[in-house]
Amino acid sequence: MKMSDEDLELDIDVGLDEDDDDLELESDLDSDSSPKRSGILQSTSKRVRMIFSVMASPNRIDILRILNSKGPLTYSELKSLAGFKSKKESGKFAYHLRKLLRQSLVALNKSERRYTITNLGKLVLSLARQIEERSIIESGKMYVRTSHQSIEEFNSHKIIQSLVREGSLPLELAQKITEEVENRIYKYQTTYLTGSLIREMVNSVLLEHGHEEYRNKLARLGLPVYDVQEMISNLDNVDNGAEGLLFNTGQKVFAEHLLTNILPKDVADSHLSGDLHITNPGIWSMIPDTIFVNIKELIEDGINLGGKYLDVSRIPASKQLDEITSSLSVIIALLSKEASQEVVLDGLVALFTKHSKSLPELEQKLTDAFAT
Repeated sequence: MKMSDEDLELDIDVGLDEDDDDLELESDLDSDSSPKRSGILQSTSKRVRMIFSVMASPNRIDILRILNSKGPLTYSELKSLAGFKSKKESGKFAYHLRKLLRQSLVALNKSERRYTITNLGKLVLSLARQIEERSIIESGKMYVRTSHQSIEEFNSHKIIQSLVREGSLPLELAQKITEEVENRIYKYQTTYLTGSLIREMVNSVLLEHGHEEYRNKLARLGLPVYDVQEMISNLDNVDNGAEGLLFNTGQKVFAEHLLTNILPKDVADSHLSGDLHITNPGIWSMIPDTIFVNIKELIEDGINLGGKYLDVSRIPASKQLDEITSSLSVIIALLSKEASQEVVLDGLVALFTKHSKSLPELEQKLTDAFAT
């Protein structure tokens, strides 16, 4: 009889008898125990050895990594992301997940039916990453400190994959470029590689071969180290402190992306030469300078923000003047994030006139709405 994913999940929840390898490990521990060792030491040693036994499987490491990066996941979501997509692999996935649950590396929120990595699981994952990185370093091989904050052994196939995926290079050309880059890396005898250094070499080879368009697709956007250090050193002079620094840095990246990858070259050159002006290039491609809004419809119908903002989930329909005033101040604050320069509100006077009893009251409510 075949078991469904739901059956296997329930099987995990209620718990199964210990697996044979667990029993075998416990038997070994019992035989190694000495009367002189305290019960606490025996228990601790056994616990550590059990955890290392569980982490011997790459599949379980992958499950921990997924939960650590994605957050709480349902059984089906975790199973799919871990690569166990066929029904034949359901039992295998359930087996690995059960191992992690037993050692408290993964926990189940029964009310939400979601699995999450525990603090112990995060610690074990961190140790596994450190061991992996150190083993690469100690091997004497070339290793790469990647942009996603890990150390990996140099693998030329990853360069080929990036060239094809990011730059849309034909496979044959990608292999040719990669071979030349790899030869240069070995020629320079570089033992400490970074993802950015490899990318610089790739882009240099592309330019030498006349592939400027491919190079532009693969170029890294960002700021020189000196500029970043200067910004951090002068943080006191930045509006809104660290938040302002992050915003300004992000704008510089998106402005560079606009001028090198979105706009036609002649338009970008015209902006740089001063023949035309693009206002706020850092956000030009994402939000308009001005938006026009029928505020009367928004107030009377309400707005469901669908979880887009953490501090406001929805704005209910407003019928009373005080409700309208409160809603208006919130709506204006939200709309100001959707335009770089101005928000034009249509129907505002008609809305307040409809609900105001006198002109002084209307003036006061408008003042309150915009002063909040």
